[in-house]
Amino acid sequence: MSAVTSTTAYPTARSAAGPAPRPGGPAAARRPSVRAAWYWERRKAPNRWYWPLTVVLCSLGALIGYMQYRDYQDAFEAQEATWEVVWAQSTLMLSMLFLPLAVAAFTAQAASGEHAGRNWQRMAANRLEGVMVVGKLLHALQAALFTALILVGEITATGLLLGFDAADLARYLPRVVPVTLAVWAIEVLVMWLGVVLESFAAMMTTVFLITVTGLALSLAAPALAAIDPMGLLTLACSSYSPRDIASPGSVLTASVVCLAWVGILALALCAGVRRRS
Repeated sequence: MSAVTSTTAYPTARSAAGPAPRPGGPAAARRPSVRAAWYWERRKAPNRWYWPLTVVLCSLGALIGYMQYRDYQDAFEAQEATWEVVWAQSTLMLSMLFLPLAVAAFTAQAASGEHAGRNWQRMAANRLEGVMVVGKLLHALQAALFTALILVGEITATGLLLGFDAADLARYLPRVVPVTLAVWAIEVLVMWLGVVLESFAAMMTTVFLITVTGLALSLAAPALAAIDPMGLLTLACSSYSPRDIASPGSVLTASVVCLAWVGILALALCAGVRRRS
């Protein structure tokens, strides 16, 4: 998979809105625009492969959940277990390995392009590195939300196909929040690595090593998923604790942990950008 080279048109108020009167003079026309930065990040993101791959991965996860429920349906019905079974079985391997790596590759491809055109240095020369970081974070949050909606949508469709009560679904929908924040944390982690490292291969090798190490730790002690940013998606999905999936306390705890990681990694990203500049 090759990295995409981006040639950045610096996001200013003028570039976002087009030619317009400049009552404040040239300095006002070059005022950094977060909206333009967000728009530019959306334009250069590698969407062509990521969204179809996310749909396929979530579909495969949902298929695993469907098959597991059908194989042991009598036992699950005796326990009155429905949505939580499909949710846990659908997200276990998906959240531990496949979806985090897909999210990381999506982010790394965009991050590696910034080095090909020396974009960080050019942004620093135009004093745009701050607004570009905000634009990247906003785009990452948007992509994280859409990823979470695809995942939850696939699981919802699977449960309805199995004949589960749609009224019970409302108790599980708040999981969208921690799942979104977990994906966002993974993206910010890779964005930070993308400032420190220059090549797509180096970023993905590092991500893979973090993922494998975190996977081994979480299998030994599931609670350790909270200290591994690549393992946050498993924590957010509550894949190890099906009975807690609908628990407001579990949702809140996972959300706080993921948000804390986003904050820590965002600070590291800002510091890395300042050093790079």
